[in-house]
Amino acid sequence: MKLFNVLLAATCLFLVGSTVQAQTRIVALGDSNIKGKGLLENDAYPARLERALRARGHNVTVKNAGINGNTTKDVLGRMDSDVPQGTQIVILSVGINDTFEGGTQATVAANINSIVKRLRARNIEVLYFGAPTGAGNPARRAELEAMGVVITPAFQDGIQDDPNLHVEASKRAANQYHLNSAGYDIVVARTLPVIEGMIAKVK
Repeated sequence: MKLFNVLLAATCLFLVGSTVQAQTRIVALGDSNIKGKGLLENDAYPARLERALRARGHNVTVKNAGINGNTTKDVLGRMDSDVPQGTQIVILSVGINDTFEGGTQATVAANINSIVKRLRARNIEVLYFGAPTGAGNPARRAELEAMGVVITPAFQDGIQDDPNLHVEASKRAANQYHLNSAGYDIVVARTLPVIEGMIAKVK
């Protein structure tokens, strides 16, 4: 009986360990587009993405590491603590606030490169929402892709003029707008296949 209990405990530990190892850990890192300004965290992009991935059978966690108003410098300063060991994929969206604070395109691009290099040095796959730092420019896009970055359109791409998809549509003239839950559903739908491909890669 004692031997049976020992074997049972060992089997349980093995199964628990296998479950942990099988789980894909994703961190969504960046500014208010990640955080979901004006929404409950459960309605923001990371939570909605996690639910969509789980609904498709993926064992994942998606941590919301977005902070309203963050710049690339802010993210550089906190990324080691907010991207813990065991993270396999980072979804990155940052840079637009730099422009509001007078940051140059060159500085923002350099900071993005530093963030990416530190993540890639840890063998973390990176998905980048690209517009704010010139990722639409072919040379810049090639530079990021050479570092192993997967680039996806910015959160607002194609839906920036639809007031039904924004929390603060009445403030758009002041550039104070953020997606609502319906807007994030659109972003989830268009990024889901890309992220599923990344999950397959890290496995």
